[in-house]
Amino acid sequence: MKPHIDLRGALYEQPKSVDTRRTALIAGAVGRLGETLLNRLVQEYRHVWVLTSKPMVSSTTRCDDVYLPGEPLDHAVLAACALPPVDDVFCHIGERSLSSQRDLGMHTMRAQDALPLAQAAAHAGSKRFCLIQPVAASVQMMRNLPLAGGELARQLALLPFENVSHIHPSAYRLDDAPKDFLARFKAVYLAQFAYMLPHSVAPLTSERIAEAVLMAMQRAEPGLASLDIRDLRTLLGIASR
Repeated sequence: MKPHIDLRGALYEQPKSVDTRRTALIAGAVGRLGETLLNRLVQEYRHVWVLTSKPMVSSTTRCDDVYLPGEPLDHAVLAACALPPVDDVFCHIGERSLSSQRDLGMHTMRAQDALPLAQAAAHAGSKRFCLIQPVAASVQMMRNLPLAGGELARQLALLPFENVSHIHPSAYRLDDAPKDFLARFKAVYLAQFAYMLPHSVAPLTSERIAEAVLMAMQRAEPGLASLDIRDLRTLLGIASR
């Protein structure tokens, strides 16, 4: 006789799919670009760690902090701490600039912090290192700019990463806001000429830069890579005029 209900299939539970996406750590999640990068990493990576100077409360289980107290970053403390063995490390060189102070408690990263971070990450077993360091738009006009040159690039290349990527977005200004009236007037006057820069080197929005950074890392090949603003525009399919 045919049974009324066949439970054999119902008793089998379909195994859950395994999330095979990469893991990441970000240092310098400050300012509009740092915050946007963090948000994109949480979307694209299986798990993300953030370098913080204060304990962080996260609304997602896929994001944790690596708490290193004190500002600026103490290199000795960094070397002594056990970083998580993530796949990809992102280091954004920039200043805290959000008026809402949402980035308060996130570690700011200076150029001199990049190598100690990379050394600690390599020691922890990270596979790839991405340095995001804005360059003045006016400087980007020099196509022969040795963006990947210098002692920092040489030291990073010696570390046992599969890939080291230097990514250089454009920025209108990189210096601190001037304090006295004459200097502020001069800065405002000179800023008017920023709009006369060629379209090919003009700064992109933080969202587009973060998108280009993720695209660059998805396509990263073994070795050392250097990308300027023109390369980012090419990745995004934006025509340069």
